[in-house]
Amino acid sequence: MAQNGLVPVTVARHSHQYWKRFTSYNFAANRDDCSIVLQEVPQIAASFPIVFKETSRGIEPRAVFSTSVDLPNPFVSPDGQWLAAYVPSELRCQPFRAKPVGLESAGRPALFQLNVDEASGLLSTNPKDEPFFDRTGEMSPALRDVRSFLQTRTAAHNATLALCQTIKGLKLFEPVETHDGIALPAGTFCISTPRLAKLPRIEKLKLIDSGAFLLIHAHQVSLSHIAWLARVQCQMARSISPNKYTENLDISGFLHAMANAQNDDFLGTSEV
Repeated sequence: MAQNGLVPVTVARHSHQYWKRFTSYNFAANRDDCSIVLQEVPQIAASFPIVFKETSRGIEPRAVFSTSVDLPNPFVSPDGQWLAAYVPSELRCQPFRAKPVGLESAGRPALFQLNVDEASGLLSTNPKDEPFFDRTGEMSPALRDVRSFLQTRTAAHNATLALCQTIKGLKLFEPVETHDGIALPAGTFCISTPRLAKLPRIEKLKLIDSGAFLLIHAHQVSLSHIAWLARVQCQMARSISPNKYTENLDISGFLHAMANAQNDDFLGTSEV
């Protein structure tokens, strides 16, 4: 998603505007990856490789959609359909995003600023669409649902970052450039299996009790997707016509079948 269109949602700016629910995932077509949270790790690991990257907030787990910026993302079809069985939570609230503000404290919800992407093409002045605010300046029910979803995800993201700090403290992250001979994006970190094996039992129990071991195990298992992802992307890159993408049973036929599976929602909430 383009960041240039992101602005805070305010009564002064959006009281007379409306927004449309997205019907296409074209906004994610050029995404190479996205952040994930612990609660969705099992579903993510079933569909995408999970790696770790350093961000402004620390090391975090990310679902990989592309092994190279020069290769196409196979999880978004030319007509904007999402082709994997699971939609990562970060992609479910277009055109809205949460920007963390300050630090979370005990007994206080995670603080964030609700932003909207005004370059998304989903804002309007049509009263038939969803209003940002009602006539009294209160958030509309639909926007409150978005805020609630992002509130829950922000808290989950903060907790996931904390787990990664625990893993980092045990010196289990190592930079990697390839996996099974396949080049990975710059700045990729994986778990060092030899270091993990040598951890004292008390440290291993710490990982299990905190939930960090679930993240580590899912990451290790999910790396088996990298070879498949690279192979599919190479096939797509060699396609002469866009139609070959949608008609190729080895690629999009398989992904469409996956997409028909039940999409477990880690928040107990559908797309907002």
